Amino acid sequence: LFYADRYEEVFQDTYILDHPTKLKNSYHILKFDFSAVSTVGNVDRNFSDYCNIKIDNFLNKYKFDIKIDRDKPAHKNLNYIFGKLKLKNIQIYVMVDEYDNFINNILMHDEREYQELVSSKSQAIYKEFFKLLKSATTDNGSVLKRMFMTGVSPLAMFDVTSGSNIGTNITNEFVFNSAIGVTREELGRLLDHYDLQLQHSTLSFDDWYNNYKFSRDAKDTIYNTDMVLYYLKSLIRSGQPPTNMLDLNVRTDYSKLRYLVYTNSRLNGNFNTLQRLLGDDVVDSIEIKDSFSAFEMKREESFISLLYYLGLTTLDRYYRGKYYFKIPNQTIRIIMAEYIEQALKESNIFDINLNEFKHTIQEFAYDSSLYIFEYLSTAIEKNSKIRDYIDGENFIKGFLVAYLSLSPYYAVLTEQERNKGFVDIYLKKAPNIDDDITEGLIELKYIPRNKFSQDELEKQIAQAKKQLTQYNPQGFEMGVIIIFNGWEMVYCEKHE
Repeated sequence: LFYADRYEEVFQDTYILDHPTKLKNSYHILKFDFSAVSTVGNVDRNFSDYCNIKIDNFLNKYKFDIKIDRDKPAHKNLNYIFGKLKLKNIQIYVMVDEYDNFINNILMHDEREYQELVSSKSQAIYKEFFKLLKSATTDNGSVLKRMFMTGVSPLAMFDVTSGSNIGTNITNEFVFNSAIGVTREELGRLLDHYDLQLQHSTLSFDDWYNNYKFSRDAKDTIYNTDMVLYYLKSLIRSGQPPTNMLDLNVRTDYSKLRYLVYTNSRLNGNFNTLQRLLGDDVVDSIEIKDSFSAFEMKREESFISLLYYLGLTTLDRYYRGKYYFKIPNQTIRIIMAEYIEQALKESNIFDINLNEFKHTIQEFAYDSSLYIFEYLSTAIEKNSKIRDYIDGENFIKGFLVAYLSLSPYYAVLTEQERNKGFVDIYLKKAPNIDDDITEGLIELKYIPRNKFSQDELEKQIAQAKKQLTQYNPQGFEMGVIIIFNGWEMVYCEKHE
């Protein structure tokens, strides 16, 4: 209603301007953004102060002659104005952006404080606020007619509102699959509008920013809007791709995952799930959980769902009653690799000089040097604790992918289909690299410690050579064969 007199101006060039619904100009909008709530100091007070400011702004915006007491808890002021506005037959639409940001930050840093905020025995203002919203929708004459909440995960709603049983999670519904992303058609229109050309093929662009899917019925994937605009902004401003393909704005705070991969100061099964994602490129689950308690997040099935809601994985396919999730693109693979590198370092399990290591990647890119793999192998020798985690090819592969992904030169792709086969690791030049650098196809083999023999080694070498010849018949990329015997690299050679 605030914009009723400016409806055409506000919604110019939008679908809704030409297709208004019968509810046009019906609601007074009360909006909150909980990412603005500080978690430092008295969190109850911080939350209440923020909400009271937004309630006051709402009353002033619509010129309601109602005063609130800023010293009172927010839910009591909200209840007061709901009562007043009900007498005027006013309809309110409450919107809450980042509804879980505030509460999640508390959880990741102080589980005890989180438990106090969501406990049924607690009179915490945050919990009371949501109880008030819920109760304000209970009859036809309620002033609160609609609520729309956006956030990263459904966990806060489960703990605070008894499973959020008055709302519907629309995240996974087919009709909304492309609502907050960029489709391939829309990308094409953007490029035409700004008269832009991608320097490399759209497929190279896809490796970094595409491949999100939020419904098992969706046929097409979508691009991350932030990533696309970040790249195109650089093209518009300088005529060049960005120097760094990764926009810092898409990074998820490491502390959000740190809480979940440690139990009693040790890396737990959730860390193994991250490692498996990088090695296998896929994890599976019987369901995508619509809601779960924060106290269940360290369970694998909840953790896999949370990774999906955080945007760190996406739906690959639904097959035979299982959902299969994968890392959507190289941007997220880098973020995941940074998490793993940080977790291994903090746990005193594996620590290398990243600056030195990145120089070895540069030598591979520009000189086709294989020293990078010798460097990692030597580092494993020096960091003996890492050997306890090396129990098969998938760990070695995930380990290599994690550290190779820290390179600025490549998209590190796993299980890429090539000529009716699947390459273990493909180092594909990034779209913002103009230099003619080495692209690599890496075939990785693993021999358990108790099964090594010279005959077995020769057998694995021969098989790897055959596979690389199949994957790369024209010889456009450099083939590399790497064989590990347990934690020890026993073979590393180019395959011409």
